[in-house]
Amino acid sequence: MAENPTIAEIKVAEDKAAAAIQEAKSNAARKLNNAQTNAENSLKEARQSAARQFRDKIRRAEEAAELKAKDILTKREAGAKAFYEQHKGKVASTASWITEEVMGRYGRG
Repeated sequence: MAENPTIAEIKVAEDKAAAAIQEAKSNAARKLNNAQTNAENSLKEARQSAARQFRDKIRRAEEAAELKAKDILTKREAGAKAFYEQHKGKVASTASWITEEVMGRYGRG
């Protein structure tokens, strides 16, 4: 029994449609993979950027703290020197007074 040309045409059309569907599925899968790869790369870049920004902020904060610490240290050293200069003359007189007191109370040996 010979096939009807219309049935043959339908089979050819079905085969073409099946091939087109398979190609569409392949294209969709390829596009999905590309989209997932792009999303993963974007996420990776965002994480790296956030980590870089965090490190930069930490570095700037440490630099600011270091400058503030140096400023505080300089001020405290100046205050200590001023205190020393203000009271250094009293040390000799106080030592002399203590010596006189000890000698007067306990004698010269």
